[in-house]
Amino acid sequence: MPALTVSEAQRLDDEAATQPLRDIAIYLQETLGQRVAAALAGLTDAKQIGRYAREGGPTPHNSTERRLREGYKVVRMLVDAYDSATARAWLFGTNTRLDDHAPIDVLGAATDTPDFAKVVRAARQVASFQS
Repeated sequence: MPALTVSEAQRLDDEAATQPLRDIAIYLQETLGQRVAAALAGLTDAKQIGRYAREGGPTPHNSTERRLREGYKVVRMLVDAYDSATARAWLFGTNTRLDDHAPIDVLGAATDTPDFAKVVRAARQVASFQS
């Protein structure tokens, strides 16, 4: 399990920005489960993630799409550095870097760049540290 490098972080940034949203929804649904992926995106209807994952599915609102893309980046960092169970646990744990809020709650409510950046930065710090 390699630590996150600067070049790997840049690759994830690029991938999250350019990958089709359908693929992102599929990855998050398979890695976290439908309910957790929906919470990460700030959705109340967990089935909406499945709709985004389907071929020809609906297009989410801009804020939901951003949450999915930023969430994908965070989850990939942690899964690549550790595993999916650790990523899931990290999402639900309180985090001092996020004023003792759980990352999933911050992402699910995020609407502007500073909120997203705080969560990505916190995930990057965890993924970059390997003993």
